Amino acid sequence: MYWLTGILGALFVVAPFVLGYRDNSYAMWTSVVLGAVVLLASIFEAYDASKNKWEYWLIGIAGILAVIAPFVFGFATLTMAMWTAIILGALMLLMSGYEVFVEQAG
Repeated sequence: MYWLTGILGALFVVAPFVLGYRDNSYAMWTSVVLGAVVLLASIFEAYDASKNKWEYWLIGIAGILAVIAPFVFGFATLTMAMWTAIILGALMLLMSGYEVFVEQAG
């Protein structure tokens, strides 16, 4: 599952440049920073021998922050940036929740 969250993190990092909302510094830096956190946590999970779940907790927190960021930082009027943050954040939250709560229980 770490490779899926890594792809989401990478998509979140490049989204401002590909989707054209790099002019808004709040939207751009939110996307880049949260995407980098998710990408680095996913890479760390790939090489972690102990297979603890703290990486997925971090990804879940980043997903929550991504969903609320457009409203907190005031870029909810930028439709592309808002929906990118909400959709990618929700996917990160769902994947990390599945990994922490479903896979751990099974």
